[in-house]
Amino acid sequence: MLSPSKHSLLVLSALFALVFSLFAIPAFAAQSDQGTLEIQIKDHRDAIGDFAKLNIIIDKLLISPKAGLKVWQTGWKELATTANAVDLTQYVGKKTMRLFRGAIDAGAFDAFHLKLKNIDGVLKKTQKTAPVKNTLGAVKLAFNVPAKGETVLIIDLTITDMADHPPRGYELGIKGYELFTNGKLIQKVPPG
Repeated sequence: MLSPSKHSLLVLSALFALVFSLFAIPAFAAQSDQGTLEIQIKDHRDAIGDFAKLNIIIDKLLISPKAGLKVWQTGWKELATTANAVDLTQYVGKKTMRLFRGAIDAGAFDAFHLKLKNIDGVLKKTQKTAPVKNTLGAVKLAFNVPAKGETVLIIDLTITDMADHPPRGYELGIKGYELFTNGKLIQKVPPG
């Protein structure tokens, strides 16, 4: 039979081990519950050929976590972009510009939003600036970032000449996107 002091020491040691494991397990789990997210942009061919340069200044790149049981996580999560200014004339067709790549907490997301500060376009024919209306908005898209996996989202922007519908002119919007998880194409809009 254990003496009271040895019994107290044993209970205290077990309690210490339990408390230590409660702190160690979440820290270990947090490291393993991350995945990689990469977001790229490119421009569709529509009217980009009218421009000698078309610089966009990025304000924010946001993703919306799917709330699920964690209702306190509703809202947008801002991602640090790798480039603030992008000349879209350099990223046409299959050529893309990486805006973000990094480890984030694994989970489900339900939207993305590319917010711009400014659009500065110079036309090829006249070498003069042309106003471009920003029609970008939040896009509802359900996607997952798996733990220890990789998700790539390629946003396909497009510049459209709406001059035949006065008083409209050039407008920048989203043509579609491609979503890949662990190298496999999950969704493409428009399909094709």
